[in-house]
Amino acid sequence: MAATGNDTPVPLLTERLLLRPLTADDASALLRFRAHPAATRYLSHGPLTPAQNRARLEQALTAAAASTAEWFHFGWAIELRATGEVVGDGRTWNTEEPPAPGRIPAASASLGYVLHPDHHGLGLGREAAGALVDWLFTVRGSETIFAGVYEPNLPSRRLLEGLGFQKDRFFPVAEATAGKQLPSWRYRLDRG
Repeated sequence: MAATGNDTPVPLLTERLLLRPLTADDASALLRFRAHPAATRYLSHGPLTPAQNRARLEQALTAAAASTAEWFHFGWAIELRATGEVVGDGRTWNTEEPPAPGRIPAASASLGYVLHPDHHGLGLGREAAGALVDWLFTVRGSETIFAGVYEPNLPSRRLLEGLGFQKDRFFPVAEATAGKQLPSWRYRLDRG
């Protein structure tokens, strides 16, 4: 069933995680990994200052509030159910004018995620990304999901491939539009 408005998404539960919409109160928790060099190594930005982190969170909250049935952009806190600790965040969005390089169709969505390095290698990223993929297909009605990953980021590439994503397009450094000036892959997963 497709979404019918800009209602805030309901939290998602997995075996070990609670994924819930970001709130203004998440700034400190997000800074723990958004300021961490190992966590931001393969993100489009480097370690954030507290002010940059707050501004990024404010942008995410503004985008979520402006979401409609057709165009949406939601940030998700990734919490451990056992402790309530925020160990990462995710992002799900579509846009009428996707950033270059490479346009994507409106019936498609994009996925992003990051975890604190203390929680890498435990399958939590796959669990969180899998829940967001399911949400995009079942709640948002997306036909295709795209995810970008820098070529050297083998763990994230394996995570996406383990969820069924396939390589869609390669972007050499010459086509990099932001971030680390690294070659990257766009992955895609079609509803099926």
